[in-house]
Amino acid sequence: MKKTIALFLLGILFTSCVSTKVSLKNNFDYSVLKTDKNYIVENQDGNKIRGFKYLSQNNMSVTGSQEGKEISIEKSQIKRILKPSTGKTLGLVVGVIGAAVVIPAYVGNRPVGQ
Repeated sequence: MKKTIALFLLGILFTSCVSTKVSLKNNFDYSVLKTDKNYIVENQDGNKIRGFKYLSQNNMSVTGSQEGKEISIEKSQIKRILKPSTGKTLGLVVGVIGAAVVIPAYVGNRPVGQ
C-alpha cells in the first residue's frame, strides 16, 4: 500500500499541472502571453522548450529567452504553449499527502499517526 502511494505521489510530482495558453483550440492567439513570464513551448515535432521566458512576437515568430540566450521560434513550428502552475501542483501534492495520512486512519478506525 505504501509503495503504491509513493509511486502515485512521484507521478504527480513529475507531471506538474499546466494550463494551455496557445493552441489550435484558441486559433493560436498569442495575445494571451505575458511579457517576462515563463512558458513551455511544444514544437510540431514533439520537442519541448522549458523555461522559455516570453519577450515579444511578430507576424512570423515568437521571441523569448532561455538560460540567458535569446531564442526566436517560427509560429508555424509551434504546436502549443503551456503555462506551468506551481501553485496548483503544490496544492495537489499537499492534498494527496493529507489524504494518504487521513484515509488509512479513517478506514482502520484509529487515531491519525498510530
